[in-house]
Amino acid sequence: MHYGSPLVDEMIAVLFSHPQVYVDIAGNDWAHPRPHFYGQLKRLVEAGFVKRIMWGSDQMVWPRAIEVAIETIQNAPFLSEEQKRDIFYNNAARFLRLTKEQIAQHHRK
Repeated sequence: MHYGSPLVDEMIAVLFSHPQVYVDIAGNDWAHPRPHFYGQLKRLVEAGFVKRIMWGSDQMVWPRAIEVAIETIQNAPFLSEEQKRDIFYNNAARFLRLTKEQIAQHHRK
């Protein structure tokens, strides 16, 4: 949850040791200053775990939280378009074991 922030080194160790573990970036993607968040996210990506990072907002009552959380990933200068798609959707689809049919249905909407 929340990629273990601020314990990113420990989370990297967990991800390395347990290939079934995924992390989300909810809350951190809008609540922290972008340079801080980007530094931590980039460490996870550079450690080779971009395929196990899932987007989230943790939006409950804060205005614009979802919008800011989306913009934060869209504007991450170190992420490729493919990596952004993975974080926004593909990693969660794999984690949830969605079928090809379910994925196709989501993309039609």
